[in-house]
Amino acid sequence: MTQVRNTTPLDEFRRALAARCDALVVEIRAKLAEAGGERIAPDAVTTTDGGDRALIDLASELDLAQVQRDVAELRDVEAAQARLAEGSYGKCIDCGEPIALARLRAWPKRCTPCQEAHERRHGGASGAKL
Repeated sequence: MTQVRNTTPLDEFRRALAARCDALVVEIRAKLAEAGGERIAPDAVTTTDGGDRALIDLASELDLAQVQRDVAELRDVEAAQARLAEGSYGKCIDCGEPIALARLRAWPKRCTPCQEAHERRHGGASGAKL
């Protein structure tokens, strides 16, 4: 007879956070490896016109921005995992009030009123949701 395993929302969050953490590490490593492997010959840059050089610079900046966004999200995931371990996951990081379960499944770190206030102060939504 197979034993039915009851899972709690915290178990669900723990698994989802671990999976997102693993995925982000893979994405960051892949992007950094890709950036490290993309060496442009010096003569290729000197023989291109200004538009080509601008495209090369833009591509490098976009790759860096993607890595920075992923690293910021990874930090948020790790902070959420720490809150899970200490028992404070599910409480708003600003006011300490409980976050509704439906909203918590979207991995927020703030309750709706605090998130709205944060966005007003900082000019929009932040990239990471944890």
